[in-house]
Amino acid sequence: MDILFITHRRPKIPGKGDQVRAFQQMVSLLKRGHRVHCLFQEKNEAYCYSLSSAKGDMEEQYRLKGNVGYLPLLKSFFLKGYPLSVSLHSFPALTSLLQQLLSCTDYDVIHIQSKLVHNFTTVQPPRSMVVIDYIDAISLHLERRYKRVKNPIEKLAVKGELVRMKKYETFLKNQEAKAIITSPADKEFLHFGRASQADVVPNYIDLSYFHLNRLIKSKKTALVFTGTMSYAPNVDAAVRLVKDIYQPLKKKLPDLECWIVGTNPSSAVKRLSNISGVTVTGFVEDIREWQWRAAVYVCPLRFGAGQQNKILEAAALGCPIVMSRITNLGIGFADQEEAMICEQDQEFIAQTEKLLADQHLREALGGGARQFVAARFSEEKVANQLIAAYADSVYQLKNKEVEACK
Repeated sequence: MDILFITHRRPKIPGKGDQVRAFQQMVSLLKRGHRVHCLFQEKNEAYCYSLSSAKGDMEEQYRLKGNVGYLPLLKSFFLKGYPLSVSLHSFPALTSLLQQLLSCTDYDVIHIQSKLVHNFTTVQPPRSMVVIDYIDAISLHLERRYKRVKNPIEKLAVKGELVRMKKYETFLKNQEAKAIITSPADKEFLHFGRASQADVVPNYIDLSYFHLNRLIKSKKTALVFTGTMSYAPNVDAAVRLVKDIYQPLKKKLPDLECWIVGTNPSSAVKRLSNISGVTVTGFVEDIREWQWRAAVYVCPLRFGAGQQNKILEAAALGCPIVMSRITNLGIGFADQEEAMICEQDQEFIAQTEKLLADQHLREALGGGARQFVAARFSEEKVANQLIAAYADSVYQLKNKEVEACK
């Protein structure tokens, strides 16, 4: 198959979630013999690259300069009523470059990340099946955040973005396109009553990179939490972990430490480093070192949506996990077998203390989680799911062509 990806940003690892997802998908397809191009915007230029090796090397094919400006953003935000997170991806040069590409290449599949779809409503590729990659149900995250926010100004801003996002998701549902999304929980929320329109295609975990490290013989008496520390759900979880879980445990276990590991820590997260035993790292070259050395990974996320890659990575590294029910909705661990699933602070405290006191339990829980990830989130498994979604889309397109000829 010939496949064109249209992505929010340049696909790469390391990168943001949408960049990593696209990069993984493109590489897995190239390994299976498919031809892959990628269209994306960077600053004031639109680019088309072809993937040239299974390592993810890319060669520039086309480039088109455009005017980013504020007019496309304002039209999207004020006239169409779309959310800011979508309107920021308004760039007419993408449409022009896509038309140029379609004039010389017939793609079997055009795989487009959801926040860019509004750029291409005037483009109707006659021989290509369009697949919209929602990544996750963004409005679900906003709904959960809205319920948690107490600041009235922030609450008003979140409510406004939520209303706009629901409008945009309605626009997406009305497109004649296949949909994919990362988790069953997000799928059911997004396509309630229309679940057949969406296929679950998660992100995969590179088990050759996220592996056990048997050279580390003893664990530090430490809790660890990872992620982008400017992302609102992670900020809330980090503060909750330190103040409501770690500090009560610290009174019982004076040697206990807590490591908050991840890029761009907010001011609220940075302030946590003033508490005894707490380390806020900011960016680190290799996040695995912290999870290999920590005794327990604790994720008390209270809102958010989608597949929590950071949890799956910790599981693949063999780190025992204590996590919230909401975090588990996009994964599906069995409580007490692959992770400790908690809701209230006292549950988190009790289960974390139990793991800190029992090395055999930690090893059993970490081993169960790693087996779960290997069975459900390997590259081969996820690549098969993606190709099955494509094959179904292409089959539907051919059926439409046959019907049109009758």
